[in-house]
Amino acid sequence: MDKELRIEVARLVAELCAGRYAELETDGRAGRLSAEELRTAVEQYGKTLLLLPDESWALVDEYPQIGDPSTVAVDVPLWTKEEGRSDLTLSLTATKQSDGWALYIDDLHVL
Repeated sequence: MDKELRIEVARLVAELCAGRYAELETDGRAGRLSAEELRTAVEQYGKTLLLLPDESWALVDEYPQIGDPSTVAVDVPLWTKEEGRSDLTLSLTATKQSDGWALYIDDLHVL
């Protein structure tokens, strides 16, 4: 994974862990989801989200988008205090821009 992209994904996960759903919605990173939908997904899962440990990066899947080499879909397995690696997955669209990566949440779901 691109180093800059990894940093941005880690930042987004940190925002989720801190419960900053409104901030994610306000700055656009929540994508098609509202702050309330993000909050509900985390609360219904019922576990405490953790920052991504170093070993988690080997489990992240990237899917290049055909016809748009600057965009990738990314599936990030999340970690919880209670389980370690959880069944909860963060699905993102990441687009490389002149000033870095723009991330948008597509889904937060159990896989």
